[in-house]
Amino acid sequence: MPNAIPSTRFLTLGAALAVLLSGCGGSPASPDRADDTSAGRGALLRHSPTRLLSLDAAGVATQLNKFGTQLLLVAGAPKCGIDFHHVEYNTVGAAGEPTTASAAMLVPTGADPACGGKRPVVLYGHGSSFQRKLNMADITDATNEGAGRIGTPAAMYAAQGYIVIAPNYAGYDTSRLNYHPHHIADQQSKDMIDALGAARTALAGLPHPAGENGKLFITGYSEGGYVAMATHRAMQAAGITVTASAPQSGSYAESLDYEVLGTSGALDDLRAFSLSTQLQLVMQITAWQKAYGNLYTSPSDVYSGTYAGAMETLLPATMALDTLVADNKFPQYFLSQDMPHYTGLTAAQKAYFGTPAQSLMNASYLSRVLADIAAHPCPVTSAVAPLACAPANPMRAAWLKNDLRTWAPSAPMLMCGGNGDPEVSFDHARLTHAYFQAHGSAAQLLDVDSPVTDNDPYARSKNLFAAFRQAVIDSGDDPTTVDNYHGFMANVACEVAARDFFSRF
Repeated sequence: MPNAIPSTRFLTLGAALAVLLSGCGGSPASPDRADDTSAGRGALLRHSPTRLLSLDAAGVATQLNKFGTQLLLVAGAPKCGIDFHHVEYNTVGAAGEPTTASAAMLVPTGADPACGGKRPVVLYGHGSSFQRKLNMADITDATNEGAGRIGTPAAMYAAQGYIVIAPNYAGYDTSRLNYHPHHIADQQSKDMIDALGAARTALAGLPHPAGENGKLFITGYSEGGYVAMATHRAMQAAGITVTASAPQSGSYAESLDYEVLGTSGALDDLRAFSLSTQLQLVMQITAWQKAYGNLYTSPSDVYSGTYAGAMETLLPATMALDTLVADNKFPQYFLSQDMPHYTGLTAAQKAYFGTPAQSLMNASYLSRVLADIAAHPCPVTSAVAPLACAPANPMRAAWLKNDLRTWAPSAPMLMCGGNGDPEVSFDHARLTHAYFQAHGSAAQLLDVDSPVTDNDPYARSKNLFAAFRQAVIDSGDDPTTVDNYHGFMANVACEVAARDFFSRF
């Protein structure tokens, strides 16, 4: 299943990076505006924007060093101060229903020529989160998951002179939506576009207005990589100019992870179906149901009756994830012993199956999905027409609808990831790149987990990845885990590659 939560792991790797790489609060900066969703998509809400923090370049360095001094060894010393603004705006939910969302708006400040005048804009998508308390604009609150996530775009972009717009996404922070439209490409691209529109209005209303220089870059990691590509697609369709994009480690070929469940033996060994994977699936099923309304009549159609009633409102959560199972708010097992293939499993495999009352998925519902995969196969690995099929099951139709292999970018694009990623298979990037090539696009593909070649434009990112891997090994840890590979090594190496790519324009 796609997209873990990227983690910040700069604290233990100073030696490897050193060898390799030799304030105050504020108040609302604009007049009150009516908090009225009828004002239309992208409209600013009242008390928005609010400047939460203003730091000079030295203050930025001090704040970012709280994530570990290695972050700035990778990103470079800050040239600029940063004003951190919280922007609230109108957008839509998965079914097009009016709602609200919020974003961080990071504005560079200072005397350095890179920090003033008209600046390039980076629209940044964050990775998946199960916690509703996520505000990318608040870098100082350690209990806020967004604080750790904004550090990288702040260091890589805002501190170097880019204006950064980083949506929290609908369903998080102050959003009125009580679910998150995870991987609903149409909604998430609208959310990003609406955040950009609101931020542009906000920029003009600041005490010291900041202007754009006409360059718009889109990037993001994990879920944010998927969102970045979906947003580029939507902007191209709408005639909005994108200078370049750099989606990173996203599950662009959305159908791939789900269609494979129909292959023989795919559901025999459930050790890989972690709590995180199962929570991600619940978030996704809710998003599909909210968007299309036809996956089920009642949640008990798809989930075990014991837990079904709570699934639609469980995520994003307001409690710690480790308490969900302990408090019996989430099942201990993914699949139940009444799955048709259970009797043919080994004893070790059976240990990961529970009784129907202990399990997440309704066996009869899942069996119908698997039967439809067998009856109506889709050529999801095709480079030419991967979605050329006619599924009869509404859940399959939902995941195929959100597969991003339906267009070809005309503006420059760099797709970045690592071939050993245990969370988001590199096949997503590889197959999407093949589709783009087959349809005339010159999008680039970078595997940071590969040897440096002659005159390699991404040698730095590949060397960083190799140094991170060795440092993890030297620390006695395993570089193949989700946290280390997807959440750290590939994450940072791809962020560096994305900025290097953008610097060419």
